[in-house]
Amino acid sequence: MPRKQSTKKPVKARATRSKATDAVATEPQRKNRFVRVLVRIFLLIVVPVTAIAGAGFYWLQGARYVSTENAYVKTDIAKLAAEVSGRAVEVRAHAHMKVKEGDVLVKLDPRPFEIVLSRALAELDASRQQVETLRATLSEAHQELEEAQDRAAYFRKRYQRQITLAKRGIIAETRGDELENDANAATDRVDMARQKIERVRASLGGAPSRPVDGHPLVRAKIAAVEQAKLDLERTSVKAPSSGTVVTVPLVSGEQINASQPLFAIVTDTAHWVDANFKETELTHVRVGQNATIELDIYPGVTWRAKVKSISPATGAEFAILPPQNASGNWVKIVQRLPVRLELSERADAPPLRAGMTASVRIDTGRERTLDDLLGSITALAKPRTLD
Repeated sequence: MPRKQSTKKPVKARATRSKATDAVATEPQRKNRFVRVLVRIFLLIVVPVTAIAGAGFYWLQGARYVSTENAYVKTDIAKLAAEVSGRAVEVRAHAHMKVKEGDVLVKLDPRPFEIVLSRALAELDASRQQVETLRATLSEAHQELEEAQDRAAYFRKRYQRQITLAKRGIIAETRGDELENDANAATDRVDMARQKIERVRASLGGAPSRPVDGHPLVRAKIAAVEQAKLDLERTSVKAPSSGTVVTVPLVSGEQINASQPLFAIVTDTAHWVDANFKETELTHVRVGQNATIELDIYPGVTWRAKVKSISPATGAEFAILPPQNASGNWVKIVQRLPVRLELSERADAPPLRAGMTASVRIDTGRERTLDDLLGSITALAKPRTLD
């Protein structure tokens, strides 16, 4: 009997321990199930709703800003060239040199131009003397005309008296013929004197009383002198504006031709940015809209700007060989239009240099609405018809 009692007691103890273990194991399982339910709710509901809301907000705000990295800093660049041909005797400019407007950068040999100026001055003096001579000749011609008129009148009167005497038979008729010939000759000399006066007046430009320097002969020589002085002055090649010299390949002793580019000067005028946007991005871009610009050389530094102008033509229209889309096969390619942006002044702005790359962002102020979304969906749902 004692053995039976000992065998029943352990069985009850094991049953009690199994129930306790089941109770302890059920609590973690319940917690795991709750966690799994929360994760499923988060993944199946919260994440999709958040993604849809974020996508919707981005879509609504995405049409307000347009941006591009195809943008460059620009400024005025003056190409310096000589206006006369000659030999360079002095080159004062060098690369990256700061210059001011009017500074002499290159000097040409002035001797040939000084000789031309001396010749022009001599020809001017000769023309003035020629005008004075013509004036004196005109005065002399007037005196000759008066003298010829007096002689013609005298010979005509004498001829008339001889005719009267010949009619009375006092003198021979042959004497009257001689006197008539003299009278006619005197009249011809009057005509010749008048023609001489007209010829001299024409040489004086029809106005002999005008000042000497106002006559056409003298004005032409004065113009030649001014041209010679101008060419002599142009032997000193000066900076057209203040700025920085870029490259100077010229050395003293080289022969320079007129209009031959010598080097360039990057002027000190205000910089601007040319941004090349796709045509599909410029639908709502207008002049005067605000923009932000960040240069690649200065990351984190932002410039404020405004849209100053939009190019009236794409870059392809200014190419040497513009595309001929009316011939051959055709592939539609989105074109780009340059947009000029005017930079706002900054007191602490770092130096800008032409050609720097930039990132541009324009605020068009446009915001999408749900009506735009519904309109787009409606447009997609409609069948397309051919006209």
